[in-house]
Amino acid sequence: MALWVDREHGEEGERFIAERVLHFDAEGDDGGKQLWTDVARRYVQLKQVDDPLPH
Repeated sequence: MALWVDREHGEEGERFIAERVLHFDAEGDDGGKQLWTDVARRYVQLKQVDDPLPH
């Protein structure tokens, strides 16, 4: 899913994921919130691999 977010949303990927987490939190859907929290963690890992040099 992290790869899909990166491909479909590019630079807006972090915002998209955050919106998903907030949506499921507001709905009280702990499973959905956890899923997107996991996607966020993997997305960060993916971006670290894409850009391994420190800024």
